[in-house]
Parts: sequence; structure tokens; C-alpha cells
Amino acid sequence: MTELKTAIGLMSGTSMDGIDVALVRTDGQAVVERGAFLSVPYEPAFRDRLKQALEEAKAIRERTERPGDISRMERDLTLRHAEAVSQFLQRFGLAATEIDLIGFHGQTVLHRPDEGVTVQIGDGALLAKETGIPVVYDMRANDMVHGGQGAPLVPVYHQALAQTLPPEQWPVCFVNIGGISNLTFLDRDGTIIGFDSGPGNTLIDQWVEAHAGIPYDDGGRIASEGQVIAALADHYLDNPFFTAPTRRSLDRNDFLPPTGEDAELSDGARTLSYVTGAAILKSAGHLPAQPKTYVICGGGRLNRTIMADLARLASERGADVLSAEAAGFDGDAMEAEAWAYLAVRSAKGLPLTFPGTTGVMAPVTGGILARPVILETERLILTTWEDGDDLALTRLHDTPEASLYVGNGIPWDRDYAMGRIEGWRAEFDRRGVATLKLVEKDSGAFIGRAGINWYEDDGAHQLVYSIVRQAWGRGFATEIAGALTDWFFANTKAEHLEAMAHQDNHASLSVLSKIGMTETGIRLVRGEPCRFFEIRRDQLLERAKVSPSRSPTS
Repeated sequence: MTELKTAIGLMSGTSMDGIDVALVRTDGQAVVERGAFLSVPYEPAFRDRLKQALEEAKAIRERTERPGDISRMERDLTLRHAEAVSQFLQRFGLAATEIDLIGFHGQTVLHRPDEGVTVQIGDGALLAKETGIPVVYDMRANDMVHGGQGAPLVPVYHQALAQTLPPEQWPVCFVNIGGISNLTFLDRDGTIIGFDSGPGNTLIDQWVEAHAGIPYDDGGRIASEGQVIAALADHYLDNPFFTAPTRRSLDRNDFLPPTGEDAELSDGARTLSYVTGAAILKSAGHLPAQPKTYVICGGGRLNRTIMADLARLASERGADVLSAEAAGFDGDAMEAEAWAYLAVRSAKGLPLTFPGTTGVMAPVTGGILARPVILETERLILTTWEDGDDLALTRLHDTPEASLYVGNGIPWDRDYAMGRIEGWRAEFDRRGVATLKLVEKDSGAFIGRAGINWYEDDGAHQLVYSIVRQAWGRGFATEIAGALTDWFFANTKAEHLEAMAHQDNHASLSVLSKIGMTETGIRLVRGEPCRFFEIRRDQLLERAKVSPSRSPTS
């Protein structure tokens, strides 16, 4: 069986109303098990800051630039996402150790596909640190590097979901009506086509906020009281975007709301609602075949005026319109679910985008993986265990020589390694200290394991580490042991830390001496003579006064 990963997807869309959090178990391909969903709204003051960030982002020329308040906004946005994850885990009784990955969209503040620039603010490394869960982020950029538009990314998830739909509903077109609308066309022969179809909720939202002081037209009630102004609708629908020979992705600023002179409140809302529906059908004219079914997701499906226009316009072409729920899905959760699904695909190196979805030259993966950094030294990173790490851990101790002073002295197999990882994960979740994975900072190569374990029988914390054979002699053990000692006293209230080494393990005895530990005696451990060491908080503080040295990043 293909291994399933449990992932959380985080979506903060162009409507900027909050963070959607969704859980998915998936193999990143055909298997999708949809789980819990939570929406965490932004407070009005934060939405105002996001709007200001959109204005400041217009000055960006290189995607790494963060003018004005955007840098501080990026941190604040990330911390809100971390809090949303915490709320989600607490609400549904989940532990961070049960989650393999987070798919982090961030907030799009600029999207200029014609210039090859897209900016989603959000610090993946900070989110990984705050949540203790590996994070996949910045999933659009690599598509642009390879000639794509950077959007849409959701079509491959729609393709996975669509396998549950009956044959008579195909070809099927998923339509997400967010701030910008986008569609995914799927046919039984494997065809997958996706592109932005026009303005979604963004024009309506901006209109009613400017003229009624409310963030959106709830259910389309304002629009239901108005009339379509034909000239104003034509102004939008005659935009060259709809007739251009090639599809391109849209930025929020590509379509601007009317001025107050163009319409009164309800007529303006009614006209813009019609434009949203008509834009979808007009863009669908670029598809290779007429869809038989339109599945509508995103916030726009809750606007009854938009849905009525869509149903009428689609029926004129012999097609049905279904809400996501009527088709068996969750229209609120779908984009966040997609980001969870995409994170798993990214981690497996599978394509996220295709020539038919973004115009990329060939199917291409994307995203950056940020692991939680528990402790960082000059050359090493101590991070959490991931599924599949049991193989590397087995190789660490799979020979008599490498297991001589470890555990029961018997070479490890994968079942034993998996059991140890499961125990360490649970211990870290419970106590905040345990044996963790050690990787080389520059290469990401597995270096071994290291950490602080609590031994209930002795009532003591103990320093532990094991380094892979190919890295012996490079000083990694001394580097991580010293840094862990400093980290332990900086992050706990404990007064002393122990360590031990078999009396014949000269390498470990040398390391413990180098980091300033004091030998306290010899004891039998599983019948073998071991020399015990300790260092106390007051010793470490005194040494720091005399000779300041290690300064690990935690």
C-alpha cells in the first residue's frame, strides 16, 4: 500500500477574511481522506493592515523585497497561522506529533505573472519552529521559474476528488469562487486544464465595504434587491482578458471596483454578482469541450445571486451547477484541503502544476520544506522525527560495532527503530525534551540522533547522542553535546544534567570531558560498567563568566 501522510492545509485567500485550516490523509495521488476543518477569522484591524500591505507591495520588484510594514506583517501573519494550528489541534483533540506536514499558502500580496513575480508573505521556517511540525511553503514560485503563471495550483487536487463523481457528470468543471475565480476542467481521458476565470468575490466585497461599511454581501442579499446595469457589466466582460488567445492568472488589482458614480449600492452589487457568474461561463469558452457539470466551491457558492446567475447561464449550455456540498465535498474547506494535499505531493517530489493548468513547460513540483529547528549550531540542526526516518535510524545502529554501547547491544531492525521513534515523539510532546533527529545544516544529510532524555527511575535528565559512522572524527558529537547542555539549562529549570558512557567507549568519554562534565562514579547498566558524569547549572554559569563560549540558536 502507498504510505498515507497526515497533513494540515492553511489558506488565507484574496478575500483576507481569515485562515482556513483543514486536515487531509493522503498519498498525494489518488487516495484522499478528508478530515476536520476550522475557520479562524481575522479581526478588522488586522484586515486593515493586510490591505495596507497590498498597497505597499505594489513597490516590489524582486520577490524577496519587503517594503514598508510588510516585513513585520509577515511575522505577525505567520504567528497568527501558528495560533490557528494550535486552536485546530486543541479543538479536535490532536497532537502535533500526529501531523506529518503543514501546507502553508501564506498571503498573496503581489502576483505579476507576466513579469514572473509572485509574492506570498509567510515565514515557513518560523511556522515550523512555532508548531513543531515540518512546513511546506512557497509552492508557486518554482512554477514561474519554469515558465508557468504560478496559478492555479488546486487543479491536481480537484482531479483526485473528481474520481468519486459518476461518469454521466463528466466532463466536469470545478469552479472556486474566492476573491478571484478559477476553474479546473477534467475529462475521463485524463485531461486536466485550469486557469483563472475572472473576478470572483473581490469586486463585490470592495464595493459593499466602500458603500455600506460591511466586508461582504452576505448570501447576496444586497444584490438581490438591485438590477443589472448592462453597460457596467459589459465594461468588465469586454476586458481583453476574456478573449486573449492564452490564459493567464490574475492579480487582485487587474479588475477594479466601480466608482460611486457608476451605480447605487444594490444595483452595483447585483451587476458585479452577474459579472462573477458570466465571467466563469465566458472563460469556459476556452475549454476543449463543454462541461456537463459545474461544481462550485469557495465563498461565492454561498451567494445565492451568483449561484442563480450561474445556474441559468449554464443551463443555456446544457450543463448543471452543483454546490460542492451537493457533489459530496466541503466548499469551505476545499482550498485548505488542497494545500495539505499539495504539501504531501511536494514532499514526495510529485508535480504540482502542469502545462494545461499554469502553462508551465512540463509538469513540475514546487515548494520549500522547512523542518522545525529545535536547536541550531554552526554546522548542525536538531529537529523532529518524520515518518520514514526509521530507515536512517536503523542504519545508524544496524551493525554490532554501531550498537555495542546502545540499547541492549543488539543491532537494530526497522520495527525496533520505529518503536523508538514513536516513544521519543510521545516523550517530546509530553515533556519538551527527548531524543531528536540530527541533520547537517548545509546538506540536510542525516547525521544521527541527539537529545535529552528523562529517566524516571533515576529522577534525572540525561544527555544522549549517536553519530553515523561516515561522520565520525568531524567533531559533531562534541558540537551537539555542548550545545545541548547550554540549551537544556537555558530552557528548563533543572539544576543538573547527567550523561554516561561505557568505560570502553573512549570517544564518548572524551566528548563528555571536553564539554566540561565532571565524572561522578561507575555503575552497572544492564550488567556493563559505565562511567557517569554530570554538570550543574551553577558550574555552567561560573564557566560562562570566566570564558563565554558556545552560543547556540534555539
